Amino acid sequence: MSGDAPTLTGIGRRCVLERPSLVRGARWAVLTPNKPEYGRLAGALSGDAALDPADGDRALLAVAESFRDEGGAGPAIVQKGTTDLLCDGTQLLECAEPGCLKRCGGQGDVLAGSIATLLGWAKAAERSGRLPAGGAPPPPPA
Repeated sequence: MSGDAPTLTGIGRRCVLERPSLVRGARWAVLTPNKPEYGRLAGALSGDAALDPADGDRALLAVAESFRDEGGAGPAIVQKGTTDLLCDGTQLLECAEPGCLKRCGGQGDVLAGSIATLLGWAKAAERSGRLPAGGAPPPPPA
């Protein structure tokens, strides 16, 4: 994958299911699966019990780790659900902030668009030298 910052939804995730190598090592990519999509993603990567989506956090870490290259770069995964999970293969963050009781269609698309905007700004900052190129991400806030 190029150095651009794709956020993959719908058809893009289907392509990743068929060819995980498309995003392996892509540190500027973000996958945004919902729970059923995440289950298909975990299953496509391995029939191994280590990637069984029922294993929760451990499985998400294993799925994200499987996308990392030998240099440690790889996409982030934002697993949408009652509790949203964010993982880059090295750390797992949880957002348990309650949302609205009834979600309307398209909220995942809004999330993906917001992530893509933030990634674009970060990539522009990296290109201009305001963000270290290829460096490790900053630690999450305490």
